[in-house]
Amino acid sequence: MSRPASVNARLRAGLPFIAGAVTALALGVHASAHDPSHRDFVITGFDSVRSWKAAFSTAAVLLFASQLGSGLRVHGRIGPTRPAPPWLHEVHRLLGTLAFALTIPVVFHCIWSIGYETFHLRQAIHSAAGCIAYGLYVAKVLAARKADQQPTWVLPVTGSLVGVAFIVAWWGQALWFYQGGGSP
Repeated sequence: MSRPASVNARLRAGLPFIAGAVTALALGVHASAHDPSHRDFVITGFDSVRSWKAAFSTAAVLLFASQLGSGLRVHGRIGPTRPAPPWLHEVHRLLGTLAFALTIPVVFHCIWSIGYETFHLRQAIHSAAGCIAYGLYVAKVLAARKADQQPTWVLPVTGSLVGVAFIVAWWGQALWFYQGGGSP
């Protein structure tokens, strides 16, 4: 006996979120459980770890914001009433891929060198938001791969939540750094 169509639709909509939750939880548990190295590495052209992490994070947030704009245009929410040009779909994906790629060295350093920090509220929010952002990114990518089988709200909601989570993580490190934040 098969399930009703509404149950299957809810299950399909929920699977990306379950995978994202597992990803976020796994990152958080790993970052909490392993012994941080407390070693830093500086990328050429930057004078400190904080400066390159702030620059990469800021570039990623700007690319995610551009992806939001291109996503709204691709789906006809902004701009002219005529359909978006076909190339804009690829630009939208490229923006997301580049933004994600810029976050990889940042999250690697956060998890490998620092771990899951909870000594101060800002650090705890930053750690949680980073794990949640990656979990939501997994959910969005999985939902996008089966977009034709998802309810129409899934991609805009996951995309928006990814953006919010990355902005909160950015606020916890990069904006704080640019405003003159020292240690911690």
